[in-house]
Amino acid sequence: MSIEQIKPTRMALLQLKRRIQLARKGHELLKKKRDSLVMQFFDLVTERKNLRKKLNEEYKVAYDSLIEAEMLVGKRDLENLSLAVPPTSEFDTRIYNIMGVIVPLFNLRDKIKRPYMQRGYSLINSPSKVDEVVEKFQVALRSTFDLAEVEEQVRLVAEELESTKRRVNALEYVLLPKLDKTYKWIELSLEEREREDFFRLKRMKNVLKG
Repeated sequence: MSIEQIKPTRMALLQLKRRIQLARKGHELLKKKRDSLVMQFFDLVTERKNLRKKLNEEYKVAYDSLIEAEMLVGKRDLENLSLAVPPTSEFDTRIYNIMGVIVPLFNLRDKIKRPYMQRGYSLINSPSKVDEVVEKFQVALRSTFDLAEVEEQVRLVAEELESTKRRVNALEYVLLPKLDKTYKWIELSLEEREREDFFRLKRMKNVLKG
């Protein structure tokens, strides 16, 4: 609503004052949320960096172990053993709240690290090196899930941070200045009206006295 559409009355001034107070309070709360989200975002980015480094190291160890097993067992036999391994454990997702941002967490139905007897291949007909390969990839798979969680958290928190920054800026640079300008205009209009009323009354008294 433009200034021209507002009637400069005491009631309008009171309502506008309350609106400004609410807008300022909302602005302060959003600034606190923005600052908290910034801290959370950088914490997550640091965690993501560390997880990526950890995951790269784990996959390197796993693939080095795989190459050694391939040299020992043979590529074809190793592939046949891998076909006997059951599919990766299914998982559910649950949610977690970070400063109003709902982020997913992976909840594994079964432990990724399976007991020897549940790996599908024969322990008797396969060397211990195969078990080592399985264990190394199980560790890397667990870290993969951890990184996927953090990657999604970084994305969602970044989106919420950007949205919060836009709202803070809209209040700080658009709405609050507009409300303050309107408030001052109403104040000046009321003061001008009071001066006019005062001089009008003064003239009427002078006329009555004359």
